[in-house]
Amino acid sequence: MGNFIKNGKTALLAIVALFIVSCVSKVEDPADELLSRARIEYENGKYNNARVLLDSIKIVSPKAYKALREAEKLRREAMIKENERNVVYFEEELQSLIAVRDSMAVGFDFTKDKRYHEKGYYTAPSQAIALNAFNNFLRASVYEDGTMYLTSFYRGKSIKHKTVKLSMGDTYVSCDKPFLERTFKDLGVNNERRDYRYGEDGGLVDFVVATQGTIEVELSGANGKVNYTLRAADADAIRTVFELSQAIKAVKTVEEMLDEARYMLDFLKRSEARSSAVVE
Repeated sequence: MGNFIKNGKTALLAIVALFIVSCVSKVEDPADELLSRARIEYENGKYNNARVLLDSIKIVSPKAYKALREAEKLRREAMIKENERNVVYFEEELQSLIAVRDSMAVGFDFTKDKRYHEKGYYTAPSQAIALNAFNNFLRASVYEDGTMYLTSFYRGKSIKHKTVKLSMGDTYVSCDKPFLERTFKDLGVNNERRDYRYGEDGGLVDFVVATQGTIEVELSGANGKVNYTLRAADADAIRTVFELSQAIKAVKTVEEMLDEARYMLDFLKRSEARSSAVVE
């Protein structure tokens, strides 16, 4: 009877052990499969796909602790590899965009007086002040950081203009909010200059860039209005300066993205070093 009980206990323990092994196997199998697929994606350089698979292990097999530990390690490695690739990509893209910007900038006049200017700016040679001393015109400029603006140059009887209106037929745009106003006398003649920043210009620049044809300009202020036709050379200058501003902004954007990618890569590497030190 004692042997029977003893043998019964042994059999029961064997069954329990088999059940436990079976349960562990069921827990581990889906996790191992996902981990294996993630490794394949990782080896093929598909780091984002690998991370998606690794993250799914937590959902499918939340108690597969061994697989989860391995998954976390591989996930960190995948993130490092992905960010290393991002840094390389942004570095190459930045050099390409700098080359485009610099090749465009060669065709413009650059002005920067360290006594007065924190940032230099580019203008089209055709819009040099010396060549337009007696003209009413719109001059386009772009700072080194890509900020573009239009300057309304008016010479004549005082109108104290604030508003610039551009039109072609029944289509028009206008802006009455200059960010800088200057009025002065030159050889006894009234001169008015008003600066309008792109993005806050009521669509003045975009109108010129998008319009093919003759554009009429109306300046208005407290003392009256003045009308003139925008010269084709000035319209072309505005368009080319706009293109340069976009090239400069593209460089700035990728510089910021590269800085972020480098920061993230450094953070991940330092985190991995700390994790490795703890394991050791």
